[in-house]
Amino acid sequence: MGKQRASKSKQIVGLDGLRTLAAVGVLLFHMFPRTVKGGYFGVILFFVISGFLTAYNEVRKGGTPIPAYYKKRFFRIYPSLIIMLFISVEVIALIDKFKLLNVQEEVASVLFAYNNYWQISKSADYFANLSANSAFTHLWYTSILIQFELAWPLLYRLFKHFKQGHTMFGILTIVSMAVLPIASLSGSMSQSMLYYSTLTRIHALFIGAWLGWQRAQAETHHIRRMKPLPVLLISAGFLVGSIVIYAIAGGENLWVYHWGIVFYGVLCGLIVRMLSHADAKAGVILDYPICHFVSTYSYEIYLWQYPVLFAAGLLKLEKHYILQLLVILLVSVWNHEVLAFVQRLSARRKRK
Repeated sequence: MGKQRASKSKQIVGLDGLRTLAAVGVLLFHMFPRTVKGGYFGVILFFVISGFLTAYNEVRKGGTPIPAYYKKRFFRIYPSLIIMLFISVEVIALIDKFKLLNVQEEVASVLFAYNNYWQISKSADYFANLSANSAFTHLWYTSILIQFELAWPLLYRLFKHFKQGHTMFGILTIVSMAVLPIASLSGSMSQSMLYYSTLTRIHALFIGAWLGWQRAQAETHHIRRMKPLPVLLISAGFLVGSIVIYAIAGGENLWVYHWGIVFYGVLCGLIVRMLSHADAKAGVILDYPICHFVSTYSYEIYLWQYPVLFAAGLLKLEKHYILQLLVILLVSVWNHEVLAFVQRLSARRKRK
């Protein structure tokens, strides 16, 4: 998600498959929270991929000018987000206007990227009565992602001035990895703070960014590509492990906060790093067409799934899972393609 892509000449094989794994996990968790108890772990994988690609692309370029960087990130994140918010509010208002009481406050927290802290202020429980909370409960993710995107160009410029800047950023990453386990073991934070706080969740983005920075630096040397068979075997092991986690890692389990979330973030970082060294032939399976489809629309699928499920609940259609899935896919593809058309039209006008 975040809609980041490596350039075609530097395409990293397997990321479509990883995005699909993450998207399916989150979607199934939202649709079947009692069955796919740990599907929310897919967000960790999304964070790691986003951090990796952000750092990888920026370090390769030597750093994009900050205004240009922010402009690019704004147009990757906000247009789809704004469209989803506007349409969702209008549709829910038609169904049951009382469900939108005080919605302005929540929407503002999403647009200004502090929704995770807004939810903490409301003592929100992400695992209790999911379908009854709000159409925008899941958007704590976009807030942390935007916070990272705001901080990254400043952090990169700060650390790259030092001779061992990459190592220093690695130390910061390790420190960030310790926050969630220490806070959960000490009992110094509520479950809401453990789950939503930027301090307890930023480590996944930092892990990705640290490894992406390292990978970009390695391109100045000869890189020995991993052969397809080991890549596929390790990827299969990661897939099986992720499925097990998606099935058993309910949010009520203390081990999830003590070590589970951080450990899975490290595994995600290692698998992404491995794929960045994989032989292109590995992509024949890892980037299978259906995975490419899901990956292309993964950001919109994430944005739209909860509003659609929320509206379905209001209409007493919560058991019509196929209908819900079809609507999520249709509006996601529509949203993505409308913006892509506008971008192509704008590019043509500029060329003229």
